[in-house]
Formats: sequence, structure tokens, C-alpha cells
Amino acid sequence: MLLQNYFKIAVRNLRNHRVYTLLNVLGLGLSVACSVLIFLLLRHHLSYDTYHEKRDRIGRVVTDVNLEAIMPLSGVPNPMAKALREEYSFLEKTAMRAGNDQAIISVPTASNIPDKYKEQDVFAFAEPELFDILDIPLKTGSAEALREPNTALITERLARKYYGDADPIGKSFRLDNKMEFRVAGILKDLPDNTDYHDEILASWITRKTYPPASGALDNWGGVNSDTYCFVLMQPGHSIDELNAAMPEFQKKYQHPDRADLFMFKTLPLTALHFNGDYGEGVEKHFLWAMGLIGLFLLITACVNFINMATAQALGRAREVGVRKSLGSTRKQLFWQFMFETGLIVVAGVLAGTGMAAIGLPRMNALMESTIRMGGGALFPLVLFLILLATLLIFLAGAYPGVVQARFQPVDSLKGVVHARQKGSLSLRRVLVTAQFAISQILIIGAAVVTAQMQYAQSADWGFRPGAVLTVPVPLHDQARMNTMRQQIASIAGVKNTSLCFQPPASGSNNQTGVRYDTRPEEEAWIVNSKPADDRYLATFGLQLVAGRNLQPSDTAREFIVNETFVKKLNLASPEEVLHKNITIDEVTAPVVGVVHDFHNWTMSQPISAIVICSNAASYESCAIELESGNPAPVLAQVKKVWENTYPEHYYEQMFMEERLGRILQKEDIFFRLTSTFALIAIFIGCLGLYGLSAFMVARKTKEIGIRKTLGASVPNVLWIFGREYVRLLLIAFLVAAPIAWWAMNAWLADYAYRASFGIEIMGGSLLLSAAVALLTVGVQSVRAALANPVRSLRSE
Repeated sequence: MLLQNYFKIAVRNLRNHRVYTLLNVLGLGLSVACSVLIFLLLRHHLSYDTYHEKRDRIGRVVTDVNLEAIMPLSGVPNPMAKALREEYSFLEKTAMRAGNDQAIISVPTASNIPDKYKEQDVFAFAEPELFDILDIPLKTGSAEALREPNTALITERLARKYYGDADPIGKSFRLDNKMEFRVAGILKDLPDNTDYHDEILASWITRKTYPPASGALDNWGGVNSDTYCFVLMQPGHSIDELNAAMPEFQKKYQHPDRADLFMFKTLPLTALHFNGDYGEGVEKHFLWAMGLIGLFLLITACVNFINMATAQALGRAREVGVRKSLGSTRKQLFWQFMFETGLIVVAGVLAGTGMAAIGLPRMNALMESTIRMGGGALFPLVLFLILLATLLIFLAGAYPGVVQARFQPVDSLKGVVHARQKGSLSLRRVLVTAQFAISQILIIGAAVVTAQMQYAQSADWGFRPGAVLTVPVPLHDQARMNTMRQQIASIAGVKNTSLCFQPPASGSNNQTGVRYDTRPEEEAWIVNSKPADDRYLATFGLQLVAGRNLQPSDTAREFIVNETFVKKLNLASPEEVLHKNITIDEVTAPVVGVVHDFHNWTMSQPISAIVICSNAASYESCAIELESGNPAPVLAQVKKVWENTYPEHYYEQMFMEERLGRILQKEDIFFRLTSTFALIAIFIGCLGLYGLSAFMVARKTKEIGIRKTLGASVPNVLWIFGREYVRLLLIAFLVAAPIAWWAMNAWLADYAYRASFGIEIMGGSLLLSAAVALLTVGVQSVRAALANPVRSLRSE
């Protein structure tokens, strides 16, 4: 009966104060929605590769290249697993896996015209021991099939995609029109929470005849970032034992002149997802930032509720007085108000869960993830919501409940209760100041990320992205690629064409050593080698600062270097390097030109020393610069020429601006998230300001009436409210500014080239906060200032 009475009274009060109820439900709902999304994001990433039964004993060997600075690489040399197996008995299993970032899969059909599929990050060569280390689920077949050449295991999803309802066992497919494989088994579809999404595992032994890697399986002199070595420690042994043995291992298997070039170490499997240098997931500081933002939003929502609840309490003072006069105890009144808080919180949690369900697809699209609210995430999510709702009820409801339950019945009935709440007013000021500070931290963070994004997008990358697109060169057939380039160059609307390995800025780069002129040893730094023809500079707008362009050639006969290359040689001017021989990959040729520096990585990394040379055997792309105008007819003709040249391959094109967008993808994700959360924090903060202004207007009604009777003007009355907010805003800014300065400078420290972060961003944040605050409280302040003083005094 008591609970039923609480429920009826709570519903009646909430219905009678619809605006108050709506604002609280909306504020709590938004913060809960953000918290749910962040919870799902954190849970998803923290669960990566934790499903492997032997995860505590699994590690992956990675490489540090010892140059003038340590360069981390996620891969290892091809013979790594074999050598470790032979050397150390404390290793139970070792296995190699080498991935292809792109693969063209051709599936035979009855019409003799194969179906072609372009697959991204699904194909890998693997040793069968990989199945003894990782929990890769097999549906049919055996991992032992991978001991045979030209065999492969594919997932159920790809089996349905390639072969429909037919039995895929024994069927064939071709990889990049170079090699044929037989399907020897079916893998169950892989879980989402893994960094290893290989849906086609081909036999490792087949790599001996695979053109890009043939002859390199016993080579210790090179490292590919997609070639992994997994190890499984014997029970009772730790990864630290293997790391302790690595120095001697390196000396034994590397060339004596380069014994310290490649330094190997082993990292735990479950830690790699959070290691940006060697893994493929997210940095832990990003997850920490998301967790703190979720906590901040919950705090702002609780502050809102406390402010509006205590402001609402003044209007209910007489209700409390009547209840106490009729025998209600403090405990009963407290739980009555807690019950009302519970209803609002439950409504907010339900609304927030609905908002999260609506926002989840957008977050998945932004993060390129497949996070779900159902399935295995359902029980943890329900438990999280229950704990969150309980926490919010007590955090948001306890203080207002205590305040209202402590009202004295005589003062409550007289309507003078507010005169004794100076302490509670001070607490509300502290809470709102904290809320302002949180909002300003997020605003400054969003402004800094925006400035960095604009800097990267508008920066001089050193080349002309413009209307330049690239199409692949799938075969190293010089006659075909030259014919294709000539035909494309003859199309009206095409300005320049160039055959090359990759554009100036690319995620795929060749790193190699260099020896200069007559110096006896290689330099202590490496160069980025960019094979390209003599039209490369004109197509991308690269500017020569000394010397001349390359002469037409299909092989490396001369080199062009960049300004950073000259600086690393400690030469006084670009002219000094001209006509001097350099040796790269056993090719010795003179330097004939120096180009202006251009970015070959992201803005977070410094410009590398770069060499450009002709080498038709390494060309993988054809770059095409278009004339201004409508590109559609030109692109259609380019596609026709390409498909006539390579009918058995898969056509694709990419503009340089799209490529740069991918390079800046991480910054774009962070920008969108911080901007969204900053806007939500501002909106929730507005609700808090509404609550504080409501309290102040209710508290100062009689004071305003007296002041106006004595001749105070409307501006005088508005300043009574304005100075309160200005003071709180300034205090909040003094708290927020150093915190935001430290946090964003730490974030910008990861960028070799970054936007300036100065007083304009800090001052802009303060002005934006002030403008939003004044607009929020302006309505109630103006209404109070324009009210008839006679009515104000009569109400008292």
C-alpha cells in the first residue's frame, strides 16, 4: 500500500510539472544514450581476441628497425617461425601467417566467364600450426590440408558467396589470376572481436611459387608488415623468457653487418589490439578518453537533475509542511522523493536506450565496426543499465530528497524556507561550475581537433592532389601497361599520365637502406623508395629544386631524391648531391635531381628521405591527371580502356582526395566523436542552466519586486542574474583551461606537423560558453525583469 501510494503521488506530481519532467528525462536520456554507446564500444574492444582458450600463452613476434630512431613494424622475416621452433623447447607451437591486403578472387562458372570478387583483408597464407595456437573454428575438413600445395580453407560466408548452395569442397578459385587453389575445408564464420579476419587461409608452402614472395621464404633481410609469427608458450613458461633469448637469436640469424638492424620482441596477443605501433585496433588512451567523456556526461545530467529538483523543491515547500503536520516522517518524505527520482531515471534510461539503438548504426558506420546490442552483449548491457539506473537514482535523488525532507513544517507553511538554504545554493554553484568546466573542456577539445583537421586538409602536402586518380596495374607486363597508359593519355580530357608503384602519399611504402657515394657503409637511416616513370613529377605537380627529371627508362639508371634526403646526408645544398652515386637494393646510379619535400605518410609522421627511380617491374598503379570540367565521360573511357587491357581483372579507381581522406580517417573519427559529445554536453548544460535560473528567479522574486519599486531598471535586474553566471563561467574557465591545454597538447604531440593551439581557441571556447549560457537563462531573466512588481510582492 505504501509503494502504491508513492507511485500515485509521484505520477501525479510529475504530470503536474511536465516541463520539469521532460527536461530531466531528456537530459538523463541523452547522457544514458552516450554512456550506452560508449559502454558497448569499450566492451567490444576490450573483448578482442579474448575468446582464444590459450590466450594467456599466445604471443606475436614483432620487429623494431634500429635506425637513427626506432621504427616499429608489425611483421617479421619469413623464416621466423621455423627458426624459433628449432631453437627453443619452451615454445609449444609456432606458426607463420602472411596476409594480402587486396585479392582478386576468380571463381569458374558454367559460362567459362569467371565471376570476379575484389576482397579486402581476407586472404592469407598460413601454416597449419596456426590452428593449434588460435581458436579458428573448422566446420568441415582439417587444418592438415594446408600441408599440401595449392589448398585453401574458406569461411561459410565466402562459400555461400562464391558457390551458392553447392558443396564447395574440391571446387577451385584463382588468386589475382596467378595461382589456382582447391577448397579443402570450410571454416565457421569468424567472430567480430578479432584482429585476424582472414576468411581464406591458403597453404604456406604455396608461397614458394607465389610471384611476390617466391624465393623470399628463407630471406632474413626483409620484413613485410603483414607477415606475422605467432608463438604458443609451453605451460609454465612466459613470453619474457622468449624476449630474453632474442638478442642471441638475432645475432645468429642476421647478417653480421646488420646484426642489430632488426630487433625482435614478442607481445601478448591480447595486448596487440591496443598497440598502435604493432596492432590493428585502437589506442588505449582513446578508450580512456571515451570512458571519461561518458562519465562527464553522466555527471552533467546528475547536476542538472539536482539543480532542477532543488529549484522545484521551493514550489513544493508547503506540500512538505502539510505532510509533516499530518505526521509524515523525514524518512517517508525522503523515500517519496526518491521514488519520483526513480520514475524519472527509469524513463530516462528507457529513452536513452532507445536513442542508443537509433545511434548505434551511425557509430558502427563511423568506426567501421559491427557492434550489436543483442547476442552476447545483451546480458552485460542489461546489467550495466540496472547498475547505471541505481547509481543515477541515488546520485541525483539523494541530495534533493534530503533537502526537501529537512524542511521545517512551520517555515514551509509560511513560505520562508528558501531563506535558510544558503548552503545548498553554494553547493549548486559548485555543481554548475563543474558542469561548465566539463562543457568547456569538451568544447576546447573539439575546437583543437577541428583545427588539426582543417590544417591537415588545407596543408601543402608538397604535391597536387586535385583531379588525379589512380587505377591498378594488376600484371607486370610492360607491353600491356605501356599500351594502356598511351591509350589513356590520348583520351580528350586527360592532362597527364604516369606509371608508378604508389602515389606520393600512400599507406603502402617501400623502406630500404642506402649507401652514399664512396662512403663504405650504409647510412644509419632508411629511404622510402618510390618506383615511377619520367611523367611522375608532372602528373603530381612535384617541384624540382635542383637538377633535372628522370630520362625515360624501364630500369633504374638514375635517381631523384627529396630535400630531406639531402639534409640527412648533412650536405650544405641540394646541388652537392647531384651526379653523386647512391646504392639502393644493389642498384648503383647517379642522383640527377632533387624535388621539394612532400608528405608521404600522415601528418603525424615526419617526411621521410625519398628516392624516385624508374623500375617497371615494380609499377602497381597508373596515375591520371584530368583536365578541369565534367569528369564522367573521361572516367567512362578510362574504364573501357582498362577493361580492354585487363579483361580478367577487377577495375577500380580512386581519386587522390579520397586517398587523403583515408589517410586522415583516424583524425576524422576523433573529430566527429568529440564534436558530437561536445554538442550533447552543451545541450545538457543548457538544461542545467535552466534549472539554476529557475531556482534563482524563484528565490529572488520578492527582491526583484522591491528593487523595481525603488526604481531599478530592467538592465539592473538582468545584471543580478548575469553577474552570477559570468562569475561561474570564469571560475569554470580557470579550471577547464589548464586541463584542456594539457590534454590537447598531449594529443597533438603525436603529430609531427600540427595546428597552432593558442589563445584564440581558449577565448573562443569561453565566448561560446557565455553566449549559450546567456541565451539559455535569458528567457527567464527577462521574464522576471519585466514582471509587474506589485504581482511579485503579492505572491510573497
